[in-house]
Amino acid sequence: MARESSSEGRGYPPDSVRLAEGAYQALEQFQKQSSGGSEAGLGESVEPQRSVSQGVHWIRRWKLPIVLLVASVLSMTWAGLTMWSPVETIEAAFYDGSLFDVRRSILSNWFPGLVFSLALTAILGAHELGHYIATKLYGIRSTPPLFIPFPISPIGTCGAVILMDGKQADRKQIFDIGIAGPLAGLLVAIPVAFAGLLIDLPMRSGGVASYTFGQPLLIQGLQAVLQETSAVTLTPPPKSPFEWMGGSTAWVSGIQNIDMNPLLMAAWVGLLVTGLNMIPISQLDGGHVIFGLMGPGSHVFSKLAYFACIAYVLFSILVFGQGLFVLMLVLVTLMGIKHPPSRNDEVSLGGFRQVLGWLTLSLPLLCIPLRPITMVM
Repeated sequence: MARESSSEGRGYPPDSVRLAEGAYQALEQFQKQSSGGSEAGLGESVEPQRSVSQGVHWIRRWKLPIVLLVASVLSMTWAGLTMWSPVETIEAAFYDGSLFDVRRSILSNWFPGLVFSLALTAILGAHELGHYIATKLYGIRSTPPLFIPFPISPIGTCGAVILMDGKQADRKQIFDIGIAGPLAGLLVAIPVAFAGLLIDLPMRSGGVASYTFGQPLLIQGLQAVLQETSAVTLTPPPKSPFEWMGGSTAWVSGIQNIDMNPLLMAAWVGLLVTGLNMIPISQLDGGHVIFGLMGPGSHVFSKLAYFACIAYVLFSILVFGQGLFVLMLVLVTLMGIKHPPSRNDEVSLGGFRQVLGWLTLSLPLLCIPLRPITMVM
């Protein structure tokens, strides 16, 4: 919705024609350029300055994202070639007093490590580009995708983000921007998961048996469909989700890090990130979606989801002895559970968006393993 801007106090007559917001700033900018350029060759002096200004602006805008992207690719490659046990590999080298194992891991696993890194970059990049393109289509100010390297993590990254001015968007636009990322990421993650289950691409040597990665329902379902054609075996096989009541904590199907296919590992991380982002709280992607579906009344649903997350974290601590998502829960609490208002909260979504939105809210159940990581003792 365009607002009108008053002509008073801008150096124009009070009775002049009223222009749309931003027109006076454009005129003032043009006058400044005109006064600074030569009278005979005004066009020749302005156009090169504009080109140089645009080039400098592009460099400033994309310099940090590119640096972070390169750092994240290196960090994820390092995690991959150590078989997703970077800290344990360094500790083993320290206690042995030799970097031989590190050198062996680099020489033996550089290719599968790079495959993991590039596949995960494609998944996370597609996710954030989905958000970014949606903001550009709606004219919402946002940053380019920002990857977050984390070289001491088993996966080498903390994901990626974009920052946007959500107050410029209405309710439908918030919904579209929020849902575009997970859908774009899934379009890459699911084929990568299929490839990881079908292609035998083992790590060659090195690495330390440190973790078992529990597989989400989505990967378990894909593996069940492929059956004998799958190159990956889940250990132990899927069991009843109620066996933990009898004292068993080993019923979650998983794959040990030294047996993990790099493509499947990239899909595992991508699905985990998608599931976590689709939790309908605050300004997570799921928070945007539920706000689009329910408007200001979404805070009730978000509170229920928040308490469900607390219950899940407590369950993980009491049953599995790990508080894997405690930090994320704290960060979400600091951000605030309630989604902030949009430019227009009264916009209707329509039937298709309503159905799609509610379906995507099932992604946390499908993409987050009940026990994502188990330490190997």
